[in-house]
Amino acid sequence: MNKTQFIRELQRELGKDVTSRQAEHALNAVLDTIARSVRRRSLVKFRGTFRVKRRRARIVRHPENGGRLLVHESKTMKFRPSSLLWKE
Repeated sequence: MNKTQFIRELQRELGKDVTSRQAEHALNAVLDTIARSVRRRSLVKFRGTFRVKRRRARIVRHPENGGRLLVHESKTMKFRPSSLLWKE
């Protein structure tokens, strides 16, 4: 499901009074709030947990010439679904 399809489904769930633009605005507001909270190092918990995961620096192999490359430390957002999602 892409974002456009998700917005259409969200609009259907919210009812006939909601336009697709309003549904998109609501979705963007939720996603922005999650991103902002995770950036502040807060855990966001509903139907699972969103958090920042730190990836350590590491040395990897270059696929073309077999040489060694250093991949610097980075951060990524991680989502761990709750058991409620697995039951549905």
